[in-house]
Amino acid sequence: MPQKHRARDDSERICTEIVRVTVIPIQESYERPKPSAGLIEFLATQPLYALCREQVMDVCHLIDQCCLRIQTDDINSDLNTLCIQTTRHEEAIFQYASTDTSARLADWVRQYGACPSATVDQAHAAYIMACAVKALEVLSDWMRVAEQDAWSHTTEIPDWPWDLYCEFVEMQVKSDERIEALEQYVMYLEPIASLPSLQDDELLPFAVKTIKNAVRRKGGVLSGKDRNEEISDRDAAIVNHARSLLRKGMSHRNVTTATHRWLEREIAKPIKQRPEWIPLEAEKALTRKQVSSILKRYWVV
Repeated sequence: MPQKHRARDDSERICTEIVRVTVIPIQESYERPKPSAGLIEFLATQPLYALCREQVMDVCHLIDQCCLRIQTDDINSDLNTLCIQTTRHEEAIFQYASTDTSARLADWVRQYGACPSATVDQAHAAYIMACAVKALEVLSDWMRVAEQDAWSHTTEIPDWPWDLYCEFVEMQVKSDERIEALEQYVMYLEPIASLPSLQDDELLPFAVKTIKNAVRRKGGVLSGKDRNEEISDRDAAIVNHARSLLRKGMSHRNVTTATHRWLEREIAKPIKQRPEWIPLEAEKALTRKQVSSILKRYWVV
């Protein structure tokens, strides 16, 4: 499926899930679930969820706040499709609203959302939610593609314990691609903070906080790039040492333990005697499990 069409389908799938929960009729003994609950439950099963948990939770909180405004007990209401249509036409709505000196965002949302009965608060919430859904879609796409890329070198995915599987996929993540995903995440949220119609909206502080958290996360990834290069050098040294042990006749069964003990000895040396591939801040060796993961990553064992 072409990327543009797939992105549109993903946005509408997310919106449909939100609407499905939002329009559940309220019953006296029934507690309505949070609209984003199903999305969080699904995304939490992805191996890279730990790397973007904060961003997922922030944007889902924003979605839930929007739904509090939009939700209705009338399952036949036009409001049921408002968020889907608004998300589908978000770019057009922004184009008109950002150049309209009359700050008529609600009017554009009503028109493109096919819901003339929506109040100003509901229309604004629908637009904010459309931005949040697109930001969430970016993270979902990044997690899916990054996981696929992690196994692009093999046709058979090993049957590993989940923790090891997640650790391996995280090790394959490219910093530049993760940074790009965070930039796109912020890009989709920025209209909330820039449109004149939303400057006094009570949801603006939630959006601004979400943007700041993502920018801070991006800064952390950027500052860690140099250190990641050092870690790559470390992995290469570990792999080369393990392969040298195999060439000398050591069995595959013993090579992981031997390599781990060698790494412990290297890091225990005084800083001036350490190899250049050991990061200066390293105070202890990797665990045997981590060494095993590195060797499996490069198909040494």
